[in-house]
Amino acid sequence: MIGPNAVHYAGFGLAGALMIAGSIQAAEKEKNVPGFYPDIGIMVNFDDNIRREENNEDEDWYTRINPKLNWVAMFGRHRLDVNAELDIWEYAKENDENAFDRYLLSELELDVSSTLDVNLAAGYSYSHTIRGQDPNAATKDPNEWESWGASGEVIYGRRTNKMQAALLLDHQQIDFLNNGLEGRDHDQNMIKGSLFYNLGPKTQLVAEVIRTDFDYERVYAPIVPAGDAKLDSTDMAYRVGINWEATAKTSGKFRIGRSEKDMDDSRLTDFSGLTTDLNLVWKPKSYSTVDVLLSRSTQETKQSSTSHVVKNQFTVEWKHDLTALARLEASGTLENDKWSEIREDDLFDARLGLRYKLRRWMDVVVSYAFQTRDSNIVGLDYDSNSLMFMLEIYRQETKRAKRSLSP
Repeated sequence: MIGPNAVHYAGFGLAGALMIAGSIQAAEKEKNVPGFYPDIGIMVNFDDNIRREENNEDEDWYTRINPKLNWVAMFGRHRLDVNAELDIWEYAKENDENAFDRYLLSELELDVSSTLDVNLAAGYSYSHTIRGQDPNAATKDPNEWESWGASGEVIYGRRTNKMQAALLLDHQQIDFLNNGLEGRDHDQNMIKGSLFYNLGPKTQLVAEVIRTDFDYERVYAPIVPAGDAKLDSTDMAYRVGINWEATAKTSGKFRIGRSEKDMDDSRLTDFSGLTTDLNLVWKPKSYSTVDVLLSRSTQETKQSSTSHVVKNQFTVEWKHDLTALARLEASGTLENDKWSEIREDDLFDARLGLRYKLRRWMDVVVSYAFQTRDSNIVGLDYDSNSLMFMLEIYRQETKRAKRSLSP
């Protein structure tokens, strides 16, 4: 999936996911047959606090139409995926909340030899951030942004070999289009080296080193009262971990290590500390799946008086087949966001819904979501309740993760 924060919000979606209901759980097979794979979601929502405000809460109905088209082509052992998507938001009363998001992503997988794979990707996004995801969006229009990105990865060795090595290069350019956020326009360049040691067919030890350079296009004055400041920085992460499939019921990956953010301007606050990433899948029954996500990481921010935010997140998702046609979906997220200066937020997100398969190619989803934010900054607390009714029509949906293009 592509789009803001999609990597954290698969399946039923969490904390204001921007993709309609995430990946389609009803279709289990990977798309390996060349051809076109259309998909459209039509969703009607009610939200009792669309601007995520503490006072003067405004409620509204809105409709989302989300057509997607995926083209798969095979060239011998090589594979090309091209994904195009629109996401149209139309509000009944609050027209300033309307949005027209679009995404385009191409991925090329080259099976070069018996020991060498090369993966290439390029993409474009024009999108917005819904209320509550950006702190300054509570009193302004939703933030809009454009992003261009490209990446290349070389993998030496196969899963059947004792060791594998991978090198990933990634570039992304992000430009903000409104709300005076031009000072946050930036490029980010990442290089990631990974070593894998295969203990067996179901277990891998992993060591990673990741460097990310953030290059901002201009000085952003409000952050330092004593003078102008530029938010350029370098992130270094050193992690070890494991990929495993202990039994048919349990699989996952875990990373732990140290991360350092070194701000170029010495007046700005640096960061160094523990970072983690856990993705655990537990299947106590063939018809029931529990996903546990745990992460701690640093992120860039659009908060005017800060340079970065440390995000701590814990999520549990549960999918339970009631019958061959009906699935119960529930999730809960606890999140703590601590900014480099002054601010700290605690967030909670809970969702409960029912997915019903009308046809092999058609799902109906009904869900309820509750969100709340408790901040130490006056005026940023909020509660919201929302209902969603969705019809989704598809040919077949891939379950492979897509490159994310988001600020």
